[in-house]
Amino acid sequence: MTLRSLLLTAAAALILPQGLGACGKKEGDASPAAAPAAADVAVETAATSPTARTSANPPSETREFRDWTATCDNTNHCVAFGSAHENMGFVLVSLAPGAQARPVVHMGGWGLEDGEGDVYAEIDGRRYAGQNTKMDEEGDVIAFRNPSPQLVHDLGNGSFMALRRGHEQMKVSLGGAAAAFLWIDERQGRLNTPTALIRRGDRPAADVPAAPAAPRVAVAAAVAQNGLVQDDLSPALLAHPKVKECLAETRRGERFEPNVEVSRLAADKLLWSVPCGEGAYNSSQAYFITPADGTSPRPVAFPTAAGSEDTLVNSRYDPRTRTLFAFGKGRGLGDCGRMGVWAWTGERFALLDEKVMPSCTAVPQDLWPTTWRAAT
Repeated sequence: MTLRSLLLTAAAALILPQGLGACGKKEGDASPAAAPAAADVAVETAATSPTARTSANPPSETREFRDWTATCDNTNHCVAFGSAHENMGFVLVSLAPGAQARPVVHMGGWGLEDGEGDVYAEIDGRRYAGQNTKMDEEGDVIAFRNPSPQLVHDLGNGSFMALRRGHEQMKVSLGGAAAAFLWIDERQGRLNTPTALIRRGDRPAADVPAAPAAPRVAVAAAVAQNGLVQDDLSPALLAHPKVKECLAETRRGERFEPNVEVSRLAADKLLWSVPCGEGAYNSSQAYFITPADGTSPRPVAFPTAAGSEDTLVNSRYDPRTRTLFAFGKGRGLGDCGRMGVWAWTGERFALLDEKVMPSCTAVPQDLWPTTWRAAT
């Protein structure tokens, strides 16, 4: 067994760090997820939920169905995924909204590198071969960009599935796949149409609703960054209770320079990134906005698909693009957690994109379900 296999096996029961995991709903929950409510005010003074600003969009929602999970974002792009034995691999089905959309299937993982030939799937004795690509030296991904109706049917109705390469085999649970597919069909309005994942019928495909438009975000123009002090917090910031809390969490001498970063948002406005805790593979930052003289600091609350966060993980602001990126890892391998991108509009930080993978099952980051998307 390789070192990666040992790490994966040991981390199979991992719980994501606080603030990183997706808040899903178990199969059978009676009430739908409610859109988070927040006041329509500047983000540095109070969290503004993206959903509150775009009431025309459905809420992002994640549901769990036995061994499968399904996520649909604010534009009804949906993903259903299940895990392989010991969380060493995955099967993932994505489906965009609208009558013309067709499912795309990806499968893969770690642990089949000792076998010969390409990786393929077997469901109830039927073999399915897709486009093989290497995820890394130990992992493989199979893509079915135009899957056959039989493959989609077997994923939803099959009793035994395995990923195989030569003599190597990795079992995959299909328990809950049918319920996950049904939930997506209902969410996207494609039940009883030929486009449904699981419950097809004679209802016209034209009845399937079009995708809700993604909310638009106007990104502020970049401003010059010359003349900034990069390594010294102002007295007002040092006196702020949140900064004192962060200093206790991340003490490097009496202060925590040079880890503090400051950027200019406008001629009269600065953004401060303050270290606020660290672990083996995650470090947290709190953000503050001040006037140009560093007085009157106001903490920034960043909107998320589910609410807001006042600290971010592994984050960095890019003044050239006016965007701030964060990636909270669920474990050091980086195959689970939460990624987010925010843009400065001149008044607030608006959420542009959020992806969440609650299960540590070797899913490549470019396949993670989106929980929020916006257009610029």
